[in-house]
Formats: sequence, structure tokens, C-alpha cells
Amino acid sequence: MDASDLDRYSTPDLQHRAFALARERRDWRFFIDLFRHTPTALEAEDLDPDVSEIGVAIDDLLSMWREGTKGDWGSAEPLARAAFIDYIQRHGAEEESKG
Repeated sequence: MDASDLDRYSTPDLQHRAFALARERRDWRFFIDLFRHTPTALEAEDLDPDVSEIGVAIDDLLSMWREGTKGDWGSAEPLARAAFIDYIQRHGAEEESKG
């Protein structure tokens, strides 16, 4: 899927796809980099999960984001959309080729 195809999706749809892909890949860095640009600016540098607990840490981080933002990206939405589209383009094809 190219960027123009993905741009047709709503932000919540893109978020769901990107978050699911990043969670599957256990990509902690994606979440930290993304949330550093949110209105709540989570103190991500204080979060350093044990590798064996990364799935739990991702769930905790998502919970903190939802609590802090009520699920609204606010002024960071254009940045978030671009990050979701980029992530899905770069890593979605890898996952499709595995399946």
C-alpha cells in the first residue's frame, strides 16, 4: 500500500493499524518516539522496560497516553498520521511477506 492509499484512512484507523503492527513487532522505540511528540509529552526517557516484559510495557505506555490525552492527538495529529503511514509502509510489507 502506498502513502496515497493509506492517507484515505481516518487517523483512528491508521493508529490502529500502526499500533497493532508495532505491538506485534514489539517495537518499543516506535511508541516512545511517537509519544514524545504528543500534547502530554510523556516522560518516555524514564521508561526502560525489561525486554521480557516489553508487551506489558507497551500496554502500560498506551494506557498512560489514553489517560493523558483521552485518545485525542490534538495539534499533533498531522505528525501522528505521517508517523503511522510511514511505519505501516516500512514495516507492513515485511509482515505481509512473512505470512
